[in-house]
Amino acid sequence: MKVVLDASAALAAVLGREPGKVVLELLDGASVVVAPDLFVAEVTSGLWKYVTASQLSLEAAAEGLDAALKLVDRYEPVATLAHEVLREASVRRHSVYDLCYVVLARREGAAVLTIDGRLRKLIAAIGIQVYT
Repeated sequence: MKVVLDASAALAAVLGREPGKVVLELLDGASVVVAPDLFVAEVTSGLWKYVTASQLSLEAAAEGLDAALKLVDRYEPVATLAHEVLREASVRRHSVYDLCYVVLARREGAAVLTIDGRLRKLIAAIGIQVYT
């Protein structure tokens, strides 16, 4: 199964937070893992928040970043998704960031792996398979 990995699931996996173990197990069963290149900035931002809140050292965050980036086999440039994402985000009144993952999954015929509740609801409403 092809999987689109979102930043929330990747962060849970590399930081050992719930349900990180399940995320890693699902990724092990994937034939290929893809993500929009936005993933890099979102994971970096998430780790930065832990550093600034003194919940994670900068060194541990850097290790987590390396580990998260290795979870993805291929990155799709957001520029190739942008027009479709703009339409979907406008129609569905949902964030552009989340729609990058959704549009990529639809294009790739992939399931989305996320732990984000709001994104899971959107994905289900669109009819795309979601792993949680």
